[in-house]
Amino acid sequence: MLVFIDMLKDWGMYDPEKHNKTFNTYEFGDNLVQFAGMDESEKIKSTEWNYVWMEEANEFTYEDYIVLKTRLSGPISPGESNHIYLTLNPIDEFGWIPQRACKETDITIIKSTFQDNPFLSKEYIKTLTDLIYQDENFYRVYALGEWGHLEGLIYKNYKVIPEMPEMPEAKWAYGLDFGLVNPSALVKVYLWDDKFYLEERLYSPGLTTLDIIERLSHETKGDIFGDPSAKMLLEEIRQAGYNAYEGIKGVKESIDLCQRQTLYIPSSSTHIIKEIQSYQWKKDPTDTNRYLSEPVKFNDHAMDAMRYAIYGITERYGFATARPRPGVSIRTLHFDKQGGRRRAQMQMRPPL
Repeated sequence: MLVFIDMLKDWGMYDPEKHNKTFNTYEFGDNLVQFAGMDESEKIKSTEWNYVWMEEANEFTYEDYIVLKTRLSGPISPGESNHIYLTLNPIDEFGWIPQRACKETDITIIKSTFQDNPFLSKEYIKTLTDLIYQDENFYRVYALGEWGHLEGLIYKNYKVIPEMPEMPEAKWAYGLDFGLVNPSALVKVYLWDDKFYLEERLYSPGLTTLDIIERLSHETKGDIFGDPSAKMLLEEIRQAGYNAYEGIKGVKESIDLCQRQTLYIPSSSTHIIKEIQSYQWKKDPTDTNRYLSEPVKFNDHAMDAMRYAIYGITERYGFATARPRPGVSIRTLHFDKQGGRRRAQMQMRPPL
């Protein structure tokens, strides 16, 4: 929904009176556009459409696809027909889309790559073409538009939930990854009942530090753990009145911590879901059967923001959801007012 609305705003075509935020609909000319997730199954089953668009279609199941096809029953004029559109990056050659949907007889497959998009910047095009030096599978998928094979996935310990639960006593913090050509990502991480919940608060390219500060002004103030390589940007955020700290530098260390948790993601956090589904280890260029302890640096903005926050919360409050054994020492960080320097001390945790 946000992409559709943002495009209308960018083109000067957005009319707030046509946007019903309560029912998630938008009136465009004689058309009614309705936004819905598959968690709204009753709404979907009781509605008829002329057109259905499944954005990031590989996030749906084959059963979802069949249900949506049965709702293509809106009235049409003579000579017209109803259509369902699936858009996606072809990340998994063994998924239901290539194995089942693409084998149907009444479909049209349209393949496009970055070469078909005249609006991409030179920097982003270079990011895509340079994937050939990082991961052959990612290059095949994102640069060539060919079906890839999901292997070496970093996270399998996550669950997509319909919505965020009520968490009145949760500990929480933000993780922030900066981008200009690439998206900047702000992820709000909650620690509640020994579980981590991830909520996407910002995911947008082309943002300056001032843009990010303006977005932060609409958020509840809290600790922000950001990219440790962006010290000057974090300092600008601190000077604007926010508690901004450097996130952990150790990528493998923080990934290890995140892997030991169950991560809960609401279905509305679409970019987190998209990234976590294809976040992979690099392959050893000298041995294709071996993976390196280093992730592929592509589509990882929310993943970086997430691990900054999870590690920050764990150190800030002196415990992790993967509870240590009785008597095992844990590290607690103490922060100065500027957030620049931190000192660590070891504490003995009493038996649980």
